[in-house]
Parts: sequence; structure tokens; C-alpha cells
Amino acid sequence: MSTKITHVLDTSALIAHYQEEPGFEEVENIVADPGNRVVISSVTWLEFRIRLSQLCPDNDERSRAIDIYRALLGQGIPADDVIAARAYQLRQNAAERLPNMDALIAATAAEHGAILVHRDPHMAGIPSSAVSQLVLPDK
Repeated sequence: MSTKITHVLDTSALIAHYQEEPGFEEVENIVADPGNRVVISSVTWLEFRIRLSQLCPDNDERSRAIDIYRALLGQGIPADDVIAARAYQLRQNAAERLPNMDALIAATAAEHGAILVHRDPHMAGIPSSAVSQLVLPDK
């Protein structure tokens, strides 16, 4: 496996994969490719847990899902001061409003020169010169 981070999955990409929604196959292929190193931002774990609690009332199933994705993706990349500063820049340059959490996730990809994988329309407003993106289809 590559040591360089190649892809950062946004929460929307994790949810698409978990729910087997459109974009599931792209995420599956990215993660399965041994040439890729796929990670998430540490803030994605928070968003993913919150979303899972809305989607899945069964605590055991939620725990299993978290365990599976943790084994697959490991610890999240911490949102440190460098990433926070990059997130601010991305917010300033985005074509439309970019929520803070999404800015931190996008900044994680930008800081590592990785491809941001998502299906959030507001992230598409980030200039491609600031972060490479793979936009998944809407559900």
C-alpha cells in the first residue's frame, strides 16, 4: 500500500458506501485498490457517528459499522492548526457557503495533496486548484 495519502473520504462518501447508494461502487473500488491510501478526517468520525444514530436505531449494528470502517480506514487525520488555516482559506475561496466541518475535511485532503471524495454540492464550489475532487452521484 502506498504511504502517501491518495484519497480523503467525506462523510457523504461513507454514508453512500454504508447505505449502498449511488457512488457505493466508486468508494468500494477506491478503498479496494492496493495502490491507494484512503483516510478520513478525525471530524468525519463525529459526523459519521451522528448520521449513523439517525439511520440505524440498533446500537449493536451501529457499533459493528463503526468497527468495520475503523478497521478499513484507521484513525482519522487530526484537524490541527495547519489544517484549520487551510480550511479558512478554502472557506474564503469557495463559490458558496462552506460549513466548518466540510472545510476541515476538504482541508485535510488539500493539505495532503489527496483527492477529496464526496457528494456534497457545496463542496463542489471549492476551486479545483485548491483541492482535487471526485464528486459522487446524488442519491
